[in-house]
Amino acid sequence: MKRIIKNAIGILILMNTLNLFSQENKQEIKYNETSKVIKPTLFADLGETCQTPDGMALDKKGNLFLSITNAISFEKYGSKILTFDENDKPVTWFDKLPLHPVTKKVHPMGMEFGPDGNLYIMDNQFFTRNENFSRLIRINVKDGKPINAEVLAEGFNFGEAVRWSKNRIYITDALFENRRESGIYSFSLEELNKKNIVLDSSNKKDYLIATFTLKPEVTKRTIGIDGIAFDKKGNLYAGNFGDGVITKIEFFADGKVKSKKVVFDSDKLKCCDGFFYDEKRNSIFIANYENNSVHQLNLDTNTISLIWENDNTDGSDGQLDNPCETIVYKGKLLVVNYDTFEGEKNKEADSFHTISSFKL
Repeated sequence: MKRIIKNAIGILILMNTLNLFSQENKQEIKYNETSKVIKPTLFADLGETCQTPDGMALDKKGNLFLSITNAISFEKYGSKILTFDENDKPVTWFDKLPLHPVTKKVHPMGMEFGPDGNLYIMDNQFFTRNENFSRLIRINVKDGKPINAEVLAEGFNFGEAVRWSKNRIYITDALFENRRESGIYSFSLEELNKKNIVLDSSNKKDYLIATFTLKPEVTKRTIGIDGIAFDKKGNLYAGNFGDGVITKIEFFADGKVKSKKVVFDSDKLKCCDGFFYDEKRNSIFIANYENNSVHQLNLDTNTISLIWENDNTDGSDGQLDNPCETIVYKGKLLVVNYDTFEGEKNKEADSFHTISSFKL
C-alpha cells in the first residue's frame, strides 16, 4: 500500500513539473539562462536627508529627476523632488509638495512628465497607515522650473507607478482592500485638467482598466501590480511585485483595452518593481526588489536576462540594495536603491542612500 501511495505521489509531482514546463514553454517571453552580467558602479550617494529614494523621470531635454519619499523619516527630513546638475550631483528641485490635509504628510513615489511638460507624481499615503488616501499630484513647470503643485485626483490606496501614453495617464494601485487584488487606473489629460477627481467605491470602476490577482501560492503579506511601461507599439507591460508575473495589455485605437494576457510567469523572476522602457534597445529594464537584482526584457527576442544580482549589501560601492526603479540616462542604466525595510535579502536599512549605475 505504501509503495502505491509513493508511486502516486511521484506521478503527481512529475505531472505538476511537466505542466509547469509546458506552461512556461507556451509563454510569449522566455528566461535566458546564459546572460552576461554587468557589474554596477556607484552613480550617487544621495546623503542623509534622502533616506528613501524612489521614482525617476526624464524631461524633454533629458534632465534626470528623482522622488525622495522618506517613508519612515518624513518627520525629520520631509520629502522632495531632486534633479541632477551638469556634474550629475543631486540638488533639490522642488520641496513644496502639498501635504495631505489629514495626515500632514506627502510621499512622492512613481512619476513621469506628461505631454504638457508638467510632472505627474503619485503620493503614496499608505505609508501613513490610511487607506484610500493616496493622491495624484501635478507640478506645473515653466521653462524647466517648477511653479507650483496641485492635487488632481485622490482615493487611490497604495499608489505606485505613473506612465503616460499619448494623452492618457496610467497609474498602478498595488493593493486593493481584499489584499489579493490590485489594478491600473487611467485618466485622460482633459479629465485631469478638471481636477477634483475623488475615487470611491461607486466610481473606481469607471477608471479601472485592469485588475490583477496574486497567485494562490503567495501567502506572505505583499503588494500586487507595480511597475508598468509602454513599448513603441503602444502595448502596456505590467509587473507584479508579489509574484513576478508580467502581463501584456493591448489597446484599440480609441484607448480601450483590446486584450490582456500573461506573457511571463516563472520562478526565475518572483518580484517585479519598477519598469522602464528604452526604445533604443527595445527593452524594458526591471528592478527585482526582493532579489537585489535587475533584469532586461528584450522585446526583439522576447527574452528576460539577468544583468546583475548580489546578496545583502549596504550599497556603498554601487551594488544593489533593494532596487526599486530603473531608467536609462546618458546611455547608462540607473537603478535606485530603496533600502528602507528589511526583506528577503535586505537585512537592515543602511546609512548609504544610493543609485547604482550599469554601463550597457
